[in-house]
This record gives sequence, structure tokens and C-alpha cells, in this order.
Amino acid sequence: MRKLVIFLSIILFVACQQPKHQAIIVVSKNYNQAFTKWIHKSDTSIKVVEAYGVNGDSLKKLLRLADGIIISGGEDINPSLYGEPEEITRCGKINVYRDQLEMNMIRYAFNHKIPLLGICRGHQLLNVTFGGSLIVDIPQDLGSNLHRKDGKHTMHKVYIVPNTMLKRIVRVDSGEVWSNHHQAVKKLASIFRVSAYAPDSVVEAIELKDTNNAAFVLGVQWHPESMADTNPLNYRIREAFLVKVKEHFK
Repeated sequence: MRKLVIFLSIILFVACQQPKHQAIIVVSKNYNQAFTKWIHKSDTSIKVVEAYGVNGDSLKKLLRLADGIIISGGEDINPSLYGEPEEITRCGKINVYRDQLEMNMIRYAFNHKIPLLGICRGHQLLNVTFGGSLIVDIPQDLGSNLHRKDGKHTMHKVYIVPNTMLKRIVRVDSGEVWSNHHQAVKKLASIFRVSAYAPDSVVEAIELKDTNNAAFVLGVQWHPESMADTNPLNYRIREAFLVKVKEHFK
């Protein structure tokens, strides 16, 4: 890990000394290059860089290069971050480093008006970062098995809330999404509003209430990067995000 950090620091130092010739999206964790593949379906000129393993000044240098930020899916969020440390026994694996890394990325995006997309865990962490909380275990707390079946992903329906940014983006009232999670938004952070929900009433998407003087900010509980590219809940979200990324780059 130490050698990796040193190597990344050298790369970032060199990059920061050069003028940018392409837009850059920073992804918190880019499993199997999934987000590189997803973004490049629309535009191969955009560079996708993973932040996982980067710390301190190196992270600051990387984020200064960002024209867009994606907080991706993964482990459960430490429940102490939303005031329920006792619930850790009902959580899966906790990654304290990743929690802090991604909260730093989210705050940086807000403070510097960088387009921000949260997916699954990233959607949940957007809510937690600004004072919201989570349902710790959907099957136990809600009696619903809609979002994960036998520990594996599933497809289910979502409903898009009218008169929201998300509705303007996807231009459909509902759709089928790829899902694999057992936690979800509970108390909504005050800066957000719900823009999609599942048949069991679980929050499926959040966006800012007030978009004045704010960059693109969207959290979705589903995985657009793993869905059919003909699905508007995949490609239309990607296209809307990339429009804002390119505007930031200019």
C-alpha cells in the first residue's frame, strides 16, 4: 500500500504540473473498471481515475483535477456516522478508511461545485454525510426482500417522483432497476428530497431541494453501470451527468 501511495503521489504531482487536455472523473472505487467502461460507452475521451488508496495531499491534488465525482457501491457504512453505533452487529463488513475517503470526496464536490453522482452505497453516504440516517437491515426492519434475493442481485420496479430533476432526466414514470443491498435511506437529510422510490416505499433516489448555485448532485440506490444500456434509468443518467462534467471542464 505504501509503494502504491508513493507511486500515485508522483503521478498526481506530474499531472498537476501539466495543463489538462481532457475531462477527468474521479471514482471512489472502480470495481473491475466498471465505471471506466460505463463512461466510455458515451465518451472515450474522458479519463476515469480511482481514488481508493489515495490519502492526504495526494487526494487533494487528485480532487483538484476532478470535473466529476462518482461515489460507488460497496460495504455497509459505519452506523456510528449516523448516531447508531450499537447497530454495527447488524451490518456487514465496515471499511472506516473508505467511509472517510468518500465523505471527504462528497464535501469537496459540494464545496467546489463539482458534478456528483452517488450509486448504492454512494447514494446512502450522500444522505449520511449531511445528517441523514439509514435503515440498517431492510428484511428485518421492513420485512421486505425486494432489494436482494438469497444474497444476490435482483431486478425490481422503481417509481420516479414527478417534477423532480430525475424525472426531467430519465423522462419515464417508472422502470426496472438492478439492485443488491440490504440498507437504505431512513431519515432524509434536510438538504435533499426524494426523487424515486420502490414498491415497498424504500427511497431509491435523492437530489437537492435547492439547486440554485449548485452543481449536479444525484444519488440513486440502483446500479446503472450494471444495467442494460437501453434502459433510460441507466444511459440518461449517464448522459446528464456527463453534460455537467464537460461544462465543468470548460
